[in-house]
Amino acid sequence: MRKPVVVVDLFCGMGGFTQGAIYAGAEVILSVDAWDEACKVHESNHPSIRIDCINLGNPDWYKGLLVFLKPYRGNYHIHIHGSPPCQALSNASRTDASKGMPMVIWFLDLVKSVQPDSWSMENVVPMRKKLPEGTPSTILNSADFGVPQTRRRCYAGSGWIAEPTHDKEEWVSVMKALPHLVDELGELGMMDSGRASAASTGISKDGKKAGGSGPLFRNLNQPSYTTMTSPRQLKLEADKPVRVRSLTLEETLVLQGFPSDYDLSSAKTQKSRWTMVGNAVPPPVAEAVIRGIVQ
Repeated sequence: MRKPVVVVDLFCGMGGFTQGAIYAGAEVILSVDAWDEACKVHESNHPSIRIDCINLGNPDWYKGLLVFLKPYRGNYHIHIHGSPPCQALSNASRTDASKGMPMVIWFLDLVKSVQPDSWSMENVVPMRKKLPEGTPSTILNSADFGVPQTRRRCYAGSGWIAEPTHDKEEWVSVMKALPHLVDELGELGMMDSGRASAASTGISKDGKKAGGSGPLFRNLNQPSYTTMTSPRQLKLEADKPVRVRSLTLEETLVLQGFPSDYDLSSAKTQKSRWTMVGNAVPPPVAEAVIRGIVQ
């Protein structure tokens, strides 16, 4: 008989993995993050879930988690997820990548100490090469799970297999996810890629490829690029694309796989809201991880 799944979501942010786990029918018993505003947004959307707003990284913190999980041992399948901060590990970062690894290693040590039935960890793709030898990992593209963006992330973990729900011909486009843009922009609508005009990110100031690949803009009949921590611009195609407006937060939530009415009002500033959404785990990918748990 399959055991019910309970989830602990560490570095939970505004609740992307939590939301996906709920979609998959799991019970989230604890979410933890250090960012007070993100914790408040998480709590406003999931008021029945315990949310602890604390700094993670204490090497002895796992001891309290062991005590907390003791009542669930045996009768439940325990899954622990973590999304440690990834800024230093990103290709776009100028920070030494090694500075992004301590929290990753902390999480891996916690998993070894707690011994959950399954576990997952999400981070940027470059992290994969820095994982300790033998750490199971894979690269998942959110577009393969019905999210209208081509967001690629490294997922480490064991005890699950995330089966894609959409092949490339079935990827959800921006227009399909946000059909009102058809009336607003027609078939000529485009979205900026979020790439900076610098060689380090692949595009030079004159729009030519330089050290990377990808156009400056993408047609809206395709999935968007990775959702960023600032608004993406909508444009009309012409000899030179003309800006129409930027995506709204509600539209960006949809492109990240959230419901458009996910409540962000607890955050103090628009900048905080954009950062939370851009950093969040797309819920449909989290749902696939939890649905893919092998017992």
